[in-house]
Amino acid sequence: MMFRTMLFRLPLIALLMLAMAGSGPAQEDIFKNGTEFGIGARAIGLGGAYVAAGDDYAASYWNPAALALIRRFEVSGGMTHLVRENDASFSGQLINDQFTITRLKAIGFAYPVPTYRGSLVFSFGYNRIKEYDANFAFSTFNPLPEDSVQQGWREREEGSLNNWTIAGAVDLSPRLSAGVGLNIWTGKDTYQFTEKEEDNLDIYTFDRYRRDDLIESDVTGVNFTFGALYRINTHMRLAATMSTPVTLTVNENWATTEETTFDDFSVDRAEDNGEFEYKIRSPFKFTVGGSVNMAGLLITGQLEFVDWTQIRYQSEPPIEGLTRAEANDQIVERYRMVQRLRFGAELTLPGSATQIRAGYFRDPLPFKWATDRDDRIYYSLGIGLLLDKQVKLDVAYVLGKWEEVNSGLNNYVTRISESITQSKVFATLSFRL
Repeated sequence: MMFRTMLFRLPLIALLMLAMAGSGPAQEDIFKNGTEFGIGARAIGLGGAYVAAGDDYAASYWNPAALALIRRFEVSGGMTHLVRENDASFSGQLINDQFTITRLKAIGFAYPVPTYRGSLVFSFGYNRIKEYDANFAFSTFNPLPEDSVQQGWREREEGSLNNWTIAGAVDLSPRLSAGVGLNIWTGKDTYQFTEKEEDNLDIYTFDRYRRDDLIESDVTGVNFTFGALYRINTHMRLAATMSTPVTLTVNENWATTEETTFDDFSVDRAEDNGEFEYKIRSPFKFTVGGSVNMAGLLITGQLEFVDWTQIRYQSEPPIEGLTRAEANDQIVERYRMVQRLRFGAELTLPGSATQIRAGYFRDPLPFKWATDRDDRIYYSLGIGLLLDKQVKLDVAYVLGKWEEVNSGLNNYVTRISESITQSKVFATLSFRL
């Protein structure tokens, strides 16, 4: 394989740079990659500004204290459908790649315990909190004298971070509710990167070459979410939540396959694989929010604080040549605190139980080099339909678009620009008895 290594190389460092700059699973990316849309089509139609507006099963994720507002037994389930487009460009050449996937989003129930005064509510369910789904594709002819071959690259990532949540809420006073949720985290992420080369000009003795890199990660962990909800009056609410750090145990299985087909149809194939386990801890997350609901119009907003410099490896990291202390130092040097901003509005149409919604979500990148122009901004629209006295359907549509400039793929494709469009439909069906 020395012939292949010398003439047609994709250095490991280039692959790692792509992974860390893009969607690839570069260790602490298990926390920062993907978008944390949360659960509940009503909540997402409001841009996720739900800590002070929730009054259904979805509150078990956003603010468990808001479960205290539920008065009837509720069963809820939701689905999502994602369409993600990536326009990758280099030197005037543009390649469009599209990725679609449909998934179960959440399923659970909330049970209000009969009480003489106040409220006591418990909930249990499964929630898909964050999706890692990503795609990238690019191909070009490499004209450099040492190459002169057709080259192509494809990246696919599918996975999610999920939890099983047991939550409860109680009224501490006529205006103040408190809640807590136990989150048992699970997740799976599959990352694939493929490189292809073809000797279209028949310069060399090989016909085509392919390399496939695969990383499969399984994660587990536990943490708590604490929430409070204060009702100033019948129209106004204030809320706050705190999510404790979660230490994820990550088990990674990796495999690499290289195959070269020569002009005489002979094939040279090489494989390698391995396994690594490590532990990594997330930061605290704090959220404050408020809502006003008057004359059928709900206005809600919230601010989330996450200090990404507090990510810590709790064991030796899966980074060759770096100790645990050095890897944690790099996190402090690279990352920063961010504030996620969410706003939403909901109008109940007069004379009906139909609700229309709109929302806004700003998700800043956690890197110190990032500016406001790098923020990922999402807009949402939604509708709520009361199908009968017991059944409600909520639907939300989210659209986000942003630009990325990533490290190159080799000595010719030195800088890739990506324009990413993500559109997602959420649907939740709820039964209240």
